[in-house]
Amino acid sequence: MKREDAQRLLERVRILRHPCDLDLLLFFARHPRAIITSEQLSAWLGYELKQIADSLDVLLDAGVLTRTQNPTHAARMYVFAIGGTSGGWLPSLLALASTREGRLVLVEALSGRASKHSDGPTLRHARDAALSSRARPVVVRRNRDQGPDTMAG
Repeated sequence: MKREDAQRLLERVRILRHPCDLDLLLFFARHPRAIITSEQLSAWLGYELKQIADSLDVLLDAGVLTRTQNPTHAARMYVFAIGGTSGGWLPSLLALASTREGRLVLVEALSGRASKHSDGPTLRHARDAALSSRARPVVVRRNRDQGPDTMAG
């Protein structure tokens, strides 16, 4: 997938302006009914709280997401409105974003669109872009039966 193809898809979508908008859309597509706080979203997705709030407003204003609040809890109930996406762009977007390469192309395309006044993507997005151009490290996991200071022998 080329950046031009991602740009064309984003032109069809028209509501996404920032990589955080995309990440929230993907989160709620995977979790269509979620009781969660903005602070939790910020921690899990790696964006500043203000950017999470701005991106939530984008999705709420577009009708892709609805929100209710219980006065006794800080968390809000978010419901992903699957039928709220006109133009049939959601399946194409989800298919493209389901791969690492596709998501990186979309993030790169959105980064060009991001407002100069926004905080921009966090370190996680910069790290993703840097890692996409080189081999991934191998992680070796220890056996659970081994203690923290023992070696397999």
